[in-house]
Amino acid sequence: MRSYIYQAPFGKGSTQICEIKNSNEEIVGSIQRYYNSKLYSLLDFLIGKSNLFVRVKAKDANGNMIINAIRKNYQWAKPDFYINFIGGDWEGVTFHARQLNNILINPEFTIKNDDIQITSKTAMLDWVRFYEGGQEIARWRSFAKKKYKTYIEIEKGASVQEPLFYVVLGHMLYFIGQ
Repeated sequence: MRSYIYQAPFGKGSTQICEIKNSNEEIVGSIQRYYNSKLYSLLDFLIGKSNLFVRVKAKDANGNMIINAIRKNYQWAKPDFYINFIGGDWEGVTFHARQLNNILINPEFTIKNDDIQITSKTAMLDWVRFYEGGQEIARWRSFAKKKYKTYIEIEKGASVQEPLFYVVLGHMLYFIGQ
């Protein structure tokens, strides 16, 4: 199992750069929420509860963009999340995430592309667990009491070994949320 850690921002609308470190305290990449303009940021804060315009980018340790993820909103349906790999080993691959249940506190998501299907589930005050083929492959957890210190663990059997992928999923789906 590989372990990673990062310090999430104090507010879900924050555009602070968060560095992801491995178990040896080496920086493996970063994640950052961004807005298309200051107007989008203001509207998101005022009317969107900081989760209306959700865009996240992840970069490797050298500053190369690896993932660009966005949320598409609909008036009468749950939003869709798109995780686009624009660099790294998975370049050109897009994952689509959609909520399976209608629960805001413990949402479940399916994250898939043409070849891989991952399900995420959580219980109150527990890890977000990612499953592939019924087997737990990764975990993500953020602790409010530890100033949002966030942990990621990836099992060797996971098809996607890229830690930035699970950081983006946890951050978008569960930290920023619905």
